[in-house]
Amino acid sequence: MRGMARSLGLMLFLATALVDCAHQGDLHGQLTSPAQANTAVIMHFKSDRSGHGGMLWTTLPNGESFSGTYVQITSTTEERAVSPYWAGWPPYWTDWGPYGGPWINAPDFTAFRTNYSNRVVATLFGNPGDTMRCRFDLKNPPKGLSGGGTGECQTSKGEKIDVQF
Repeated sequence: MRGMARSLGLMLFLATALVDCAHQGDLHGQLTSPAQANTAVIMHFKSDRSGHGGMLWTTLPNGESFSGTYVQITSTTEERAVSPYWAGWPPYWTDWGPYGGPWINAPDFTAFRTNYSNRVVATLFGNPGDTMRCRFDLKNPPKGLSGGGTGECQTSKGEKIDVQF
């Protein structure tokens, strides 16, 4: 009986550990740049234990590396967790269509969370001081970036990466 209780306890521990694990994977994109031909780009991510944020990084064909954090917006996301992601450089996201004005001009943060729940935003920093911002629509939000989706990234130099994962 005692051995069965230990086995059950161990199985519960392992099941919890597996559910609580971080996920990692790749996002495949197509870089559009005024300076070069369109090129395939692979971005890598590793989620944190919450599954609603983590690290994102890539190296562009010119050798420049970018890395930073991302956050998945949910019904429980706090405003302070999101505000750093739409700052960075002019025009401060307003040129990003449906992600523009409502990001900044929602009547309150609750409305913002409702409108943008289950989307991901990221800010990455390049090795010579450049910046990249990303936004993704998730196909299967409970699985985060592991569940697939589409999106785009933009560098401070005007390069664009269309992403499908």
